[in-house]
Amino acid sequence: MATTMETSSGLAATTPELREHVRRDAAPFSERLLLVAEAFRESEGEVYRGMRTAKATRRIFEKMPIKIRRGEILVGWHPNSHPDEATKKAIQDAAAYLRTQTYWVSASEGHMAPDYPTLLRDGIGGTLRRTEELRSRLDPLDPGTPQKQAFYDSARLSLEAFQHLIRRYADLARQMAEAVIVGGVSARRDTWGDGIVALSRESATVQRRGPRDGDIPPTGGDAWWAKELRTIAAVCDHIATEPARTFREALQLMWFLYLAVCLEASESHHCFGPGRPDQYLLPYYLRDREAGILDDATLKALLDQLFIKCNEFEGRGMSAVILVLGGRKPDGSDATNELSYKFLEACGRVRMYFPGCDISWHRGLDAEFMRCCVALLRNGNGQPAFFNDEVIVRGLVRKGIPFEHAVDHLPSTCTETSIAGRTNPWVAHPYVNIAQSLLHALFGGQAPGANEPSRPHTGLPQTFAELKDAFLRQLEHDAHQAVARALRDQWHASMYRLFPLLSCFIQGCLERGRDIAQGGSLYTFLQPEAVGTSNVVDGLAAVKVLVEDEKRFTLDDFRAAIRANFDGHDDLRRAILRDCPKHGNDVPWVNQLFADVAGAWCTYLEGHTSLFGSPVLPGFLGWTVWIHFGEQTAATPDGRLAGQPLAHSLAHRSGVKVKGFPSVVLSASGLDHSRGLGGITFNVRFGANSLAAHGGIERLQALIEAAMDLGTYQVQVDLASSEVLRDAQAHPENYTDLLVRIGGYLVPFTLLPPKAQEDIIARSELEL
Repeated sequence: MATTMETSSGLAATTPELREHVRRDAAPFSERLLLVAEAFRESEGEVYRGMRTAKATRRIFEKMPIKIRRGEILVGWHPNSHPDEATKKAIQDAAAYLRTQTYWVSASEGHMAPDYPTLLRDGIGGTLRRTEELRSRLDPLDPGTPQKQAFYDSARLSLEAFQHLIRRYADLARQMAEAVIVGGVSARRDTWGDGIVALSRESATVQRRGPRDGDIPPTGGDAWWAKELRTIAAVCDHIATEPARTFREALQLMWFLYLAVCLEASESHHCFGPGRPDQYLLPYYLRDREAGILDDATLKALLDQLFIKCNEFEGRGMSAVILVLGGRKPDGSDATNELSYKFLEACGRVRMYFPGCDISWHRGLDAEFMRCCVALLRNGNGQPAFFNDEVIVRGLVRKGIPFEHAVDHLPSTCTETSIAGRTNPWVAHPYVNIAQSLLHALFGGQAPGANEPSRPHTGLPQTFAELKDAFLRQLEHDAHQAVARALRDQWHASMYRLFPLLSCFIQGCLERGRDIAQGGSLYTFLQPEAVGTSNVVDGLAAVKVLVEDEKRFTLDDFRAAIRANFDGHDDLRRAILRDCPKHGNDVPWVNQLFADVAGAWCTYLEGHTSLFGSPVLPGFLGWTVWIHFGEQTAATPDGRLAGQPLAHSLAHRSGVKVKGFPSVVLSASGLDHSRGLGGITFNVRFGANSLAAHGGIERLQALIEAAMDLGTYQVQVDLASSEVLRDAQAHPENYTDLLVRIGGYLVPFTLLPPKAQEDIIARSELEL
């Protein structure tokens, strides 16, 4: 009992310290490029690109620094680089060399969850044996055999390197435990490890060294910590080859895989995610609870540390790591369980930037769990977001995806649909500025400032009908160009950007003997995104009212005003902004116009396939490009001035006054959202104290569920008042933890550029 109490006390004290350590030191592992370049120089004669990648991964896992911090019972540190000037120069030189090797090409990478359940069931050793068995079955006379042999050889090398990394942690934990037991060192430090210490400018290589003064392990009175270190060593020894047996082993093996595929791909998290941990970890949790071997303190520490460690990969920027809770099982029943609550509680306790917590809603979702999810929004941290499982599954099944696979959907990063462990999603590839498509239509095929001679010449429209028809022709051209570009990029990636380790943990790759970048995964989605939909709808609505219905202006007036950025055309802009209906206010004919525009984007993409035969999934996701596209786009017929941000996804434009949340949802319900599996975002903002009032949680829950009943793809909520946001602009140092929702994920408000901040503030503050 004393040992258990001491362990609980130690973990409770050290987990917050770990959080602050990560907040302080998190950064990309930029020195990874030194190791990759070193390995690539040695493998220049290698024919198969996947083997060059595998050898680079092996070099990373052998030479990267490793570290275990005091109280850190979920181990596997993502190295943080804080290079000096000489190291920065060496990194630049390494990057320059790798560019000559076509190390990077235009591609959508990461943005997925590996197949954690199969890894936990089979272990790395089982995966290795399966790889070797599949290779042994190859027919030497089969024309596809040489490529498959090369793939399996690169997979085997990568898996062995993965095992080596885990064993390094087992050895380190043992060394630290022995040092704690000896107790002969007087100094106390938080961490102990080995890693990068010196850089040779001439060869741009990295040397390793043993422990240094700052790495001396804590000693004296730390029997609980020595015990934990021995447990870490035993866990790592086992999972380096064998399947997980306990919750702790399962979580540790899952984390090592997450870390490993991130390191194989890039210097940061590369938008990989933990997937649906409340599902694949549940059997281990229940087994341990029944056996009495998983106490509350250890469970809490493990989950909190998982959330904390998701933030090790980079400082506070604009990116995303996503996990999903709830949803349905393959038999269609509710998947919510006790572990779902535990993860939600950890999200509320840790309150860090990553991971984003998304809820997969369906009509049978546990009612109390849904209430707890909505209640969590009270902390103002923007967690969680809500996704419509029924809509997404319906869309996937219509695309030929089996139901039992479709229920394993999750957002790739923001709101784009992928399927856990089975998909290579080409997320937002590419973004398409459809507000620019409208300008091309208005100006006969050449928008102001554009130079695209290959565009359709649709003539100068003089009526609303002519403009709408020209827009649809320009939109079809842009949609088809998007597919053509993506197909070209997939072909390039299939030659140069291979991922043999990741491929071992995406279903289909081992069976087919093919890398994920070469079509090995069961599904390789293309997901082009339309940006500026609401700008198009409001612009067309303005033309209909002012040109066709009221005949107050002509399209020549619109063209002149747009060329002048509305300078000297105040009367037209005033009429657009004040007298014309806007998307988001449930005006029936505007709703139909929205359905026509959004539906046309889907129609022009549906029926096309990726390079490997999987469906193209249209989307309306904006990430942050609605800001950048806006900076590059002239004024638009909706009254928007040149340089201002475009509309994000399918909600109303920022600054538009709307009747309320129901009208916003009804306005977009004319489109079947199951067609928009490339991603749809609904950002809504309520007053900061909305949930504090009596019945606030229940009212917001009812609104979200009503939106889901109407077929809304996704809802995400901000609870920051305009006053708070303005104060954050004036005093950013006081608001480092203020997160807002854009493009499907959370972003620190103070890191947004001024135009984006203003756009957030301009969102209508709705009432419950």
